[in-house]
Amino acid sequence: AALKSFAARQQTVGLSHDDFRDGASLAGASQTGLDQTDPHQTGASQPGGVWPGQQDWIELLRDGLTFDVIGLAPGAEVDFPLITHRFDLVALPTAETHDAIALSPGPHLAAGGRSQPVVRALLALACDLTLFFDNLVAVSWGPSCSAIGRRFFESVTSAWLDGGPFPALGLTAFADGADGALESVGLRFWIGQELRIEPPLNADRIAATRLGVRLVNQLVLAGRVERDEQIIAPDGAPLMLRPSGNRDYISVRRE
Repeated sequence: AALKSFAARQQTVGLSHDDFRDGASLAGASQTGLDQTDPHQTGASQPGGVWPGQQDWIELLRDGLTFDVIGLAPGAEVDFPLITHRFDLVALPTAETHDAIALSPGPHLAAGGRSQPVVRALLALACDLTLFFDNLVAVSWGPSCSAIGRRFFESVTSAWLDGGPFPALGLTAFADGADGALESVGLRFWIGQELRIEPPLNADRIAATRLGVRLVNQLVLAGRVERDEQIIAPDGAPLMLRPSGNRDYISVRRE
């Protein structure tokens, strides 16, 4: 009912499918024959293997694209997302303190679920939801295993959708690699590669993260790095971007 009210008050969002319209009693997750390899899992929320069979969800339409919403009562719950990074949150949300609702591209968009138009529309819909529902605490972005506070998410994501910088702190994250490099988490979703800021360039963690944010913004715009590229650091020093042998990583070093 709340989502119906939400859709009715939006100029850019419509309700295109409603499995709850007849007030049917829905089966639990163990009874629905859920497909745990469903391509929906490549979408924004990455709910962790639970997706509806033929019922239990609502479909919202935005920018001509359809997105499924699941985890709504009285239907089956979705698995709580894996969260290891938080932004603008005092503490990580947990399955004991919060409920999760999953938002993902509809089945006919599965093949293009990572394309910029689909992902931008998905994130725009998430922004709409955060503005409408005061009790929504955070948005979880699966590729970076992040939970992003509602106000921060809406602010940085809306700015990006309007032509501003990519929200690297949230839609990607940064973590220490096993060999001492500072590595991006979730950039692979956008360009198929992760970023590594190699020692000793990452000795100052704050400065290295700032550099990583700048580079992520550039890489999301420019795409993959297939050969060595030289760039200039904020301090004017020359840097080298070098793809790994398997092209899975981009190493950043001082020349």
